[in-house]
Amino acid sequence: MATDERRRTWSIGDVLDRVDLAALLDELSVRAQGRGPGRRWHCPMPNHDDHRASVTMFRDRQGHERWRRWPGDHRGDAIDLAVPATGRSKVDAVDWLAGRAGMSDDRPLPPPRPKPIAEPGVSAVMDPAVAHYVRLCARLLDGPQGRPVRNWLHERGFDDTTIRANQIGIDPGRERLRRPRGLPTGVTVAATFAVFDPSGNLTYVQARYLDPDVAGRKYDNPSAAMAPHPRLAFPITTRVVETSELLVCEGLPDALTAAQAGFTAVGLLGAHTPDEAVALRIAAHARNCGLDVMLVCDPDEAGRRMADVLDPLLRSAGVTPQVLTPPGGVDLNDWARRDPKWPDAIAGARDLQPAGAGRDSVGDDL
Repeated sequence: MATDERRRTWSIGDVLDRVDLAALLDELSVRAQGRGPGRRWHCPMPNHDDHRASVTMFRDRQGHERWRRWPGDHRGDAIDLAVPATGRSKVDAVDWLAGRAGMSDDRPLPPPRPKPIAEPGVSAVMDPAVAHYVRLCARLLDGPQGRPVRNWLHERGFDDTTIRANQIGIDPGRERLRRPRGLPTGVTVAATFAVFDPSGNLTYVQARYLDPDVAGRKYDNPSAAMAPHPRLAFPITTRVVETSELLVCEGLPDALTAAQAGFTAVGLLGAHTPDEAVALRIAAHARNCGLDVMLVCDPDEAGRRMADVLDPLLRSAGVTPQVLTPPGGVDLNDWARRDPKWPDAIAGARDLQPAGAGRDSVGDDL
């Protein structure tokens, strides 16, 4: 039987490396809004006649272009878009995309589309506009405009060394600082917290409004098209202290408090419930650093939920955490401001139960 009529099987990776997802969305979507990184498309899915452009683009941690519809569960790569939007099967959609990208049986593969080149110390999946925003806000913090945020940071116990090392800045608001669509909107004055990965690369930014009542919310983040939400932050410490714990904290202010005291710290960002992927990343970081894991939980329902969810996930990842709730019904930052000797209590909590002996929860008895 002849075999030369068989259809070539394309590597999905080869196809996706050569597909321009923005051009594909332009072709399949009814119309797009905006330009550049903040561009949005109307959903091209059947039976999704949305009135507002709801589809954005971003790059995942491997640098692959992906799309997502907000709100909703629709997301994926070019193939996940082509299958429902064109009515093709997955195999036919891969062939169709390969043809659009100039891939043919009788020719060498065309070169893959170039991926954005990251600045030194900047994540390859983050839009350069985010890095520019972080640097500009950090510069503004040293000037006259920065006084309200400087005072707010100092009141929370952060020293200038920690502030500079972690590129904390001020967003004076959109009336004073113009920005492209997709960056924090600048409803009012905010402190900007740079987010780093374990290697110290900038991956994200969070704007924390000084007056949440005026802003209508406490935090403001970049769009997914600008930078995918990393879910974890690894603040930079400027002190060398002999510790045996990796402190996992709720939010960047608590994690920065831990880092300023010399602890290796991880901050859980936002209201996302920790999942297996988050637990695996924390466990890997703890093993790489040779540290035990201590969950520092706020004394509220969200803090208890974080411990209840993350504890078994970490155990499944081979790590037995201890759980600490700061005494007095406060979070870690407030505790540190009230009690300068709080790091000694961390060691005391560790000594209450040897690592690996089971979950330990300590708080007001410290």
